[in-house]
Amino acid sequence: MNDAMIVYAINLIIGAILAGVMGRYWRLDARGGALRYWIVAAWTLTSADLLFVLRAAYPDVVVRMLPTLMVTVGQLVLIFAAQRTAERPTTARIAVLIFALHTIFLFGFMVAPQFSDWRSVGNTILWGALAFQAAWVLSRPIGAQRSVMQIPAVVLAAHGVFQAMRLVLALRAAARPGEGLGPLVQLIGDLEVSLFMVALFVSVLAAFLEQSNRELRAAMDDVVQLSSMLPLCAWCKNVRNDDGYWQRIETYLTTHRVNVTHGICEDCAATHGATPPPAAPATP
Repeated sequence: MNDAMIVYAINLIIGAILAGVMGRYWRLDARGGALRYWIVAAWTLTSADLLFVLRAAYPDVVVRMLPTLMVTVGQLVLIFAAQRTAERPTTARIAVLIFALHTIFLFGFMVAPQFSDWRSVGNTILWGALAFQAAWVLSRPIGAQRSVMQIPAVVLAAHGVFQAMRLVLALRAAARPGEGLGPLVQLIGDLEVSLFMVALFVSVLAAFLEQSNRELRAAMDDVVQLSSMLPLCAWCKNVRNDDGYWQRIETYLTTHRVNVTHGICEDCAATHGATPPPAAPATP
């Protein structure tokens, strides 16, 4: 097993652990649509590492293309995850177009192998642009998620900066193939995958945990407030809220996450000529 396969195997183990932990948290607590996209992205990038390992054993033309395209799919799913987290519409058609263009791009280098040194340049430009796009979307979430998602946004932006720095080295390797910088460009990219996946998906999981903790604290505050004495008007039965304004008790309870339904008691039914609700069955 060469050094590249060892790196890919390590990335595969790291990705599987992170994706498994996120999936476990999703099943136990969250089950949210946004987190589902992050889990899919983690498994997609992990699958790309598996294909990179298989590529060394099966040096077929199609097998060589699949892991690179899988990385692109993973980056596109990251954008979907950022859009769902920020509560913005997803751009599926644009993603399909990007994937199709990248496939054509890679096929072009298969047809003209003399220009294969420029393949890393194109891949780096594409992946860096997708990372910056995901960071931009995630830096503009709605509501309380604005603060908890700042660290994942910074990680994605840092990934884009890293790709820009790698682009400089890839351009030099393509322009001067005699210097033998191609393997170094590939090695840097392989090592970067591990650091990026750990930093991104750990920060995403921490962000969702923080969001859950905030929701739990808010629910506890509502319980404490509802369990205390309510300032209730003796005549109209309105409740004075935290801002000092009077509002209907139904509205007050609804704003504190208490579902309200209406019925009619027997006395009011007799007074207003309404049909009273059926009596509850007696407890034996």
